Amino acid sequence: MTGHVGCCGLCRTKRELRDSHLLPAASYKLSRINSRSDPNPVVVSKGRSLTTSRQVSAYFLCGECEDKFSRNGERHVFNQCARPGGEFKLREILGRESPVCVGFKFKIYEVTKLLEIRVDQYIYFAASVFWRASAHRWTFDGRTLDLISFGSKYQEEFRLYLLGEASFPQNGRIFVHVWNDNPIDFTTITPTTFRVEGVRRHKFCIPGITFILFLGGDVPKKHDPAALNSTMGNFMWSCCWNDDSLFGSFLDAIKDSQPSASLRAKALRRG
Repeated sequence: MTGHVGCCGLCRTKRELRDSHLLPAASYKLSRINSRSDPNPVVVSKGRSLTTSRQVSAYFLCGECEDKFSRNGERHVFNQCARPGGEFKLREILGRESPVCVGFKFKIYEVTKLLEIRVDQYIYFAASVFWRASAHRWTFDGRTLDLISFGSKYQEEFRLYLLGEASFPQNGRIFVHVWNDNPIDFTTITPTTFRVEGVRRHKFCIPGITFILFLGGDVPKKHDPAALNSTMGNFMWSCCWNDDSLFGSFLDAIKDSQPSASLRAKALRRG
C-alpha cells in the first residue's frame, strides 16, 4: 500500500512510503490457525490476547528499500523456515551434515560450505528486523510496543550496513537457533531485549528459527565462538524451542494476558 510521501527510514530520502511491516507479512501467514471459523493468528500484546488479521506496520520505508530487504535476505530465509505440512528446508540441510559440537540439549554445525544456506542472507535478514525494531516507534492496536533500542551509534552502524555502505557492526554477533521440536510450534515473536553478562541480548523468532543478537563493546570477546558471524567460521545451532528463554517469556505473557471476548468464546466451544 502506498500514497504516503515522507522520509524513508533507511535511505533517508523523500519518497513515497510503503506500509512497511516490522516482521515480514509471511510470518503472519505461517502463524495462521487451521480453522474455518477464524483462521487468524492469536496475537499477544500489552496484556491482551486476541485473534486478528492486523499486523504491526507503519509508513516507514520506500519501495526500493523494501525490495532490498526482500532480495538480500527475507525471501531466502522464509523459503527455508518451517512451513505447514512439515517442510523445513533449513533443518533438513543441517540434518544431512555432521555437527562440530554436541551438547546435552544442542548441536552446532559449521555452515560455511552449505551453499543452500547463504550465510550472508541470514545475517542481513536478522539485522534488518532488529534495526527496524530500534529505528521506529511501532504501534499495534493503538498502543506503542516495547521493543529494543540500539542507541544512536549502533543504529547508524546497522543502517549503513543494510544500505551496503559499511560492514556488519564490529561489536555485534548473530546467533541462529534452528528448532528441532516435532511438531513445530508456528510462533512469531517481535524483537525483545534482555541484559546478559553486561551486554544486550536481543531476540526474535519466526516459525522454526530464533535469531539472537549480542551487541556491545565486550561482545567480540565474550560471544564470538559459535556465532553465525564468528571470526572462527559460520555456525548454526540445532536446539529445542521449548527450552528457549524467549519461549518461556512468551508463555508468561500468555498467562498474564486478558483474552478478547471472541477468544474466550472460542475456548468455551472447544471445552
